Amino acid sequence: MAVSSLRFPLSPWIISNHTSNLRFSNPRILPLWSLHCSSSSSSTVTESNPDQSVQKWESFRKKKVVMRVGYVGTNYRGLQMQRDESSLSTIEGELETAVFKAGGIRDSNYGNLHKIGWDRSSRTDKGVHSLATMVSLKMEIPANAWKEDPNGIALANYVNFHLPNNIKVFSILPSQRSFDARRECDLRKYSYLLPAEIIGIKSNFSASEIDHHIAEFNDILNTFEGEHPFQNYTIRSKYRKQFPAKQSPGNGGVFRRAKSSGEASTSEFEVSDGEDNSGINGVISSDYDEGENQNSSESTSFVEHPVGSSNNNEKGLKEQSPKLVVRARWLHGPDERDRISASHFRKIFNCSCGKLEKFLGLDYVELSICGESFMLHQIRKMVGTAIAVKRELLPRDILTLSLTKFSRIVLPLAPSEVLILRGNSFSVRKKPGNVKRPEMLTLVESEEILKSVDEFYTSVILPQVSKFLDPSKSPWHDWLENLTQSSIPEAELDDVRNAWKLWKENFRSRTKVMSMDCCN
Repeated sequence: MAVSSLRFPLSPWIISNHTSNLRFSNPRILPLWSLHCSSSSSSTVTESNPDQSVQKWESFRKKKVVMRVGYVGTNYRGLQMQRDESSLSTIEGELETAVFKAGGIRDSNYGNLHKIGWDRSSRTDKGVHSLATMVSLKMEIPANAWKEDPNGIALANYVNFHLPNNIKVFSILPSQRSFDARRECDLRKYSYLLPAEIIGIKSNFSASEIDHHIAEFNDILNTFEGEHPFQNYTIRSKYRKQFPAKQSPGNGGVFRRAKSSGEASTSEFEVSDGEDNSGINGVISSDYDEGENQNSSESTSFVEHPVGSSNNNEKGLKEQSPKLVVRARWLHGPDERDRISASHFRKIFNCSCGKLEKFLGLDYVELSICGESFMLHQIRKMVGTAIAVKRELLPRDILTLSLTKFSRIVLPLAPSEVLILRGNSFSVRKKPGNVKRPEMLTLVESEEILKSVDEFYTSVILPQVSKFLDPSKSPWHDWLENLTQSSIPEAELDDVRNAWKLWKENFRSRTKVMSMDCCN
C-alpha cells in the first residue's frame, strides 16, 4: 500500500518537518536535560539493559495535554477501560499504566481516569484497530517538555518505553482547558480491508473484469453517502431518547427532528463514550463504532429480533424460536418501545472502494468510510449489507428500504478484525467558521508525526490485519456460510416495499395539499 494513502489532509496548512538536534541512537529515551528525575542518579535506561529500573520524571506542573495513539486491537478487549477481572486488558488500561510509569500521573490519581480528566475522540471495540485515536488528560509534565521538540515526539517516546509494541503514542502536545476531544471531533475516517474474493474478484481475472467488480461494488457503497436514518445499522435502543408514555411525537413513533445535522450534531446526543449511561438529554449514544465485546467470528452474520420486541431485538437467532423472528417489517403506527430520534440520523461524506491491492500474496480492496460520526455496529453493518447485495444474497432495493425511517430490517454484521480508524478532523465548537486548534492541526497534519503513523501501519497493523485477509479462513469462512444460509423472506420484504410505496404516495398527497393551502 502506498504510504500516501494513509494521509488524511484536512487543511492546506501543513506544519514543516522540524529537524531537531535531539535525536539519539535510542529514540525511546527522552533527553535528560528536559527531565528532573526523582533520583540523584543521572543514568538513562536503554533497551539493551531492560532490567534496570526506569525512573520517573519529576513533575514540574500539571497541564492538559492531548496525545495521538495508534494500536492493534486484536488482543485487547477494546479501547475503553474496563475495571473488572479479565484475561484480556484494554488499550486505555495499557496507556494509563505507561503514562503513570513515565511520571505523568501521580500515585494518588492512578486508577481513576476521572481525576485526570481522561477523554477520547472516539472508542473502538474488540478487534478494531486505530491510527488516530486522540486522548486528552491532565498530565504531570516535566520542565521544558517541548523544548526544541514542537511536535511532542520525545515526550511520546518516553511513554512508549512502557508500552507493548502493538500500542504507540505518536505525539503528546499541550492543549487548552476548553478542548473536548469527543465533541470537537467533527469527522472520522475508517478503512475496511476486504479480501477481494469476497466481492467476486478471482486471482485470474483480467484488469477489465476487476474494474467491473469494483465499479459495481462502488455503486452499492455510494448509496450510503448523504444524511440518512441508520436505525437498522445499529442497536436502536442505545440511541433512543426516552419519553413518558403520554408524550407521543404523533408521527408514527418517530421523534421529529428539530434541527439539521449541523445544528444537532452527534456530539449533542452523545455521552462520554458510554461512561455515563444517563446520557445527554436522556440519550444513550457514543462514537462506539464497532462490536459489542464479542468477536465477529463468534456471532452470526445476521442479528435477529423477535416480533414485538424492541429492547431485545438483537440477541441472536440462537436465543429465539425461528417462528418468532421477523427480519423485515414496517412500523405502521406509533410504537413507544421502538421509536427513533435525531441521534439515529448520521451523515456519510464518502463510502467507496479503492483499487485492488496485494500484501503477502493476498488480494484485497480497501473500503473508505468517512462521516461525522458512527454508531455501534454501523460501519460493519454497512459493509455486511453491501457484501450481501454484491453477492446477490439480498436485493438491491434493501439499501433504500433500510435507510427509510419507518422500516425495521435485520442486516448482516461484517467481521471487526479488518476495521481501522484512519484519521479525523477537529474544529472548535460554538465558534463561527471552521476554527482549528493549532495542536490538533499538528497532530493531524505534521509530516513528522504522519511519518511515524505510516511506519506503524506498514510494520505493525498491516501484518496483523493480513492474517484476516484469506477468504477461506477465519473469520470469513464461517461468516460467509452464515450469510449464505441466512436470508430475509421475500414476503416480508414485499410487505415493506408496499408499505413504503403507500407512505410515499400519502406523503406526496399531503405535501401537495399543504402547498395548495399556502398558495390560497
